[in-house]
Amino acid sequence: MRTIWPVIAAMAFAGSAAADDHSPEQSAPKALETRLGDKGFESPPATLDQLGWLVGQWEGGGIRGAPAMESWLPPMGGIMVGTFVQETKGEDGTSAIMFTEHLYLMEEEGSLALRLKHFNADLTGWEEKDDMLTFRLVAIEPCAAYFNALTLRCADPERPGEGLVAAVRMKSDKPEVQELLFEFSAVKPRPDLSYGCDGTTYAINQCLARIRDKAAQREKRYFDAAIMNGPGLPKQVTLLERSMRAAQSAAEAMRKEECGSVYEQWKDGTIRNAMALRCEIRLIDQRTHDIWRNWLTFQDSSEPVLPEPAPSR
Repeated sequence: MRTIWPVIAAMAFAGSAAADDHSPEQSAPKALETRLGDKGFESPPATLDQLGWLVGQWEGGGIRGAPAMESWLPPMGGIMVGTFVQETKGEDGTSAIMFTEHLYLMEEEGSLALRLKHFNADLTGWEEKDDMLTFRLVAIEPCAAYFNALTLRCADPERPGEGLVAAVRMKSDKPEVQELLFEFSAVKPRPDLSYGCDGTTYAINQCLARIRDKAAQREKRYFDAAIMNGPGLPKQVTLLERSMRAAQSAAEAMRKEECGSVYEQWKDGTIRNAMALRCEIRLIDQRTHDIWRNWLTFQDSSEPVLPEPAPSR
């Protein structure tokens, strides 16, 4: 229930809680992540184009160590829409929603402001109908945005898109500044194991077989290009060519054994063929990409001999 959450003025991003037993069990960071603007401060010039590194899905530990997830959509009409979900354990031990946040990053008067509203698991709001929390921009850097009492920044400025650090400053009776610190990792896209094939078992198998054959044809085309046109590789048969062909034969033999084992594992089920075909498609695609990376690309800015192969469909 909402009553377990003390009302604090700096209640904000990614786990808006007071510094009590509901906060993440971690000590305050040695160096403060958050910044405060002076009384009557003016926000610096900024646009949403400077926050492209924030777009995506992020996950990590939240309140009481329970999972939390943050998502941000690309800008649209001067607004970036975000959502935050804080999980908890239900009475039966399964995951449940503790609360969510609806966030807007907005271009305003030549700068940026972050607005948010909280909701319980049943979608009842914490704030009054027309109320929300607003955080004005204090400073902006190439991979960080410092709002008043709230920070969003890249975990590593050299590798934007891999990690996100979020921090919020809270009101407290303690003499030292209290912050909640959240370290998120980018959510990696999960492979589509269906490959767009559905219907009856027969239809799925036929569909996957067509994709497997198409993937195999592309693998052969890329390998032939590597033999004939690979960087620095003469057209006549050489020791290097024999080595490449031996590697290709070994990859095909490994694939046969690997996917044969998958079929054996599922041989008593109707999905045995589909599982083996998915295994073949995945390994063929992996091999094709290795061929492209090793033999059809260059170390400088030259265009590759063939385009980078995308997952088969």
